[in-house]
Amino acid sequence: MPSTILTTLLFILATLTLSSTTFAFPLFRRDIQWSFNLFPTDACDGPSELHIGTGSTGCRADLGSVASAYTVNVIPEGCRIEFYDNTMCDRNELSDLAGPMTRTQVCRVPNLHRRYASYRVTCGHVDV
Repeated sequence: MPSTILTTLLFILATLTLSSTTFAFPLFRRDIQWSFNLFPTDACDGPSELHIGTGSTGCRADLGSVASAYTVNVIPEGCRIEFYDNTMCDRNELSDLAGPMTRTQVCRVPNLHRRYASYRVTCGHVDV
């Protein structure tokens, strides 16, 4: 009988430990394919806004604020990130393009004093 109680207690303890680990680290996804940080200043200082995901996204204008610079963390082969100066991913206002050959952790700012207001990630067959 005591071994049954001990086994039950160990099972409950293991279950609680596993569930607390899952809740404590919800942002550590194993399937992240791309990620980048947007910054409010062109020096890539101050608070950043992390964007992570897998695969293609379509146009994303749900930025916390219009950004002045970004750093790439990860872009896998076959993906690219297009940054736009408007909130509609209008190709006429493309500010920058990042792909697998883009150096990571380097502060990048748009040309012509533009800012980043939306982005689109495209994965599959892309020419960067």
